[in-house]
Amino acid sequence: MIGQADNKGMESPDSPLMQHITALIRETGPLTFARFMELALYDEEHGYYMTGGGSSRTTSPIGREGGDFFTAPSLSPILAKCLVRQLEEIDERLGHPPVFHLVEMGPGDGTLLRDILQECREQQASFLPRLACIPVERSPVFRRRQQETLAGWKEQGEGIQWVDDLQSIVDASLTGTLLSNELVDAFPVHRVRMGQDGLQELYVTSRDHALQERWAEPSTPELASFLSDLDVELPVGFTTEINLEAVKWIKQVARVLDRGVVITIDYGHTAQDYFAPERKNGTLMGYHRHTVSTNPYTRVGEQDLTAHVNFSSLAHTGEQAGLTTTGFTNLQHFLMSLGIDELVKGWDQESAVVRAAARLLRPHGMGTTFKVLMQHKGIVVSTLRGLRHRPFFDAVLATA
Repeated sequence: MIGQADNKGMESPDSPLMQHITALIRETGPLTFARFMELALYDEEHGYYMTGGGSSRTTSPIGREGGDFFTAPSLSPILAKCLVRQLEEIDERLGHPPVFHLVEMGPGDGTLLRDILQECREQQASFLPRLACIPVERSPVFRRRQQETLAGWKEQGEGIQWVDDLQSIVDASLTGTLLSNELVDAFPVHRVRMGQDGLQELYVTSRDHALQERWAEPSTPELASFLSDLDVELPVGFTTEINLEAVKWIKQVARVLDRGVVITIDYGHTAQDYFAPERKNGTLMGYHRHTVSTNPYTRVGEQDLTAHVNFSSLAHTGEQAGLTTTGFTNLQHFLMSLGIDELVKGWDQESAVVRAAARLLRPHGMGTTFKVLMQHKGIVVSTLRGLRHRPFFDAVLATA
C-alpha cells in the first residue's frame, strides 16, 4: 500500500463505531490494541473492511482514483502474467493433478484473480481446464465486488467457489497453490514495548469519549513466547507489533494444503530487520485517501490500519506446521525471475502498462519494499522459477 504522509483529521467521537468501542470499554475494561484494531477493521456493521472502506465510502478503497491505497494488481496486470508462469511450473512439479486448486486469500476487489484467469486463457495454460478457484473472503462488501469482477468468468462455467475462511476447508484437501497479496499486513496486531521491568502491552481505554493509551502487563504469555521463539530480546524502550493472527493463519494454511505451494506477497521484513533499531517505534500505519497517518485513533473505521509482516515468523511457524520454506525474495527479483522483461518486450514503452511495470520494479519503492515468501508441502522442490534471482542469502529467515 502506498500513500503520502499526512496526520490531519480526527474521527468524530459520536460515530457509531466510536460509540460501540467506548461502550465496550465501559462494559469490559481496556481493550488490547489488537482487539481495537479488529473492531476498527472488521466490526460487522462499521469496520473498515466490512463496509468496503468506511460507511461513508461509495467507491472501492483500492485504486489510484478515489481510493485509500493502491496495490500491485490495481496498477497493472503484469503481476498476474508473471504468477501464471509460476503456477504452470508448480502444476508441472505436482504432476498435473486432476484438479489444481488456486486459493486466493483476501482477494480485494477480485482484480488479481480475474487477470490470472485472463492470462491463463491467452497463454492457453495447461492447467486452466483443471483449475478450481477458491476466493477466501470474510467481508460481504468485498465479496460482492469480487463477484462483480469475476461475473463473466462465472457465467462461462469457470469453477469459482467463495468461502468465508480457511476453517471451512477440510484438512489436507487442497492440491495446488495458496496465494495472498497484501493480506497478512491487515491482520490485527498486539503492540508491545520493553519496559524497565519487562515486556508491556498497549491497551486502549477512553476518557470523556476520547480514546487513550495505557501500558500494562501482557494479556497473554503468547506475546513473550513469540519473541523467544524468534530468539529476539528487545532493548528497553523498543516498541513493536506482534501478529498472533498471522501465526494462526499460517497454521491453517498448512492444515488445508495436501500438496502444493504457498505464495505470500506483502511488505515486511525478516526478524533481523523487523527488530532493527530504526524500527524502535514499530511499523503501524493508517491509510486514507492516499495519505499516511501514524495515528490509529483518527478516522476510526474510515482508514485502513496495517503493520509490516514478520516473514521470519511465517517461515518459522510454517516449518513447525509442516510447510518447508522454498525461498524468500523481493518483488523486483521475483518478477525478473519470471521474465517480466520478456512479457513487456515489444510493448509501447510509454504505455500505462509499461510505466506501471516499471513502478513494480523500483529498487527504492514497491520492488524492494514488497517481499515474496514461498513455502511448499507434499512435493520435492529445491527451488522454483520465481526464486532464480534472489537478493538474500538462504539463511536470511533464520531466527537465531
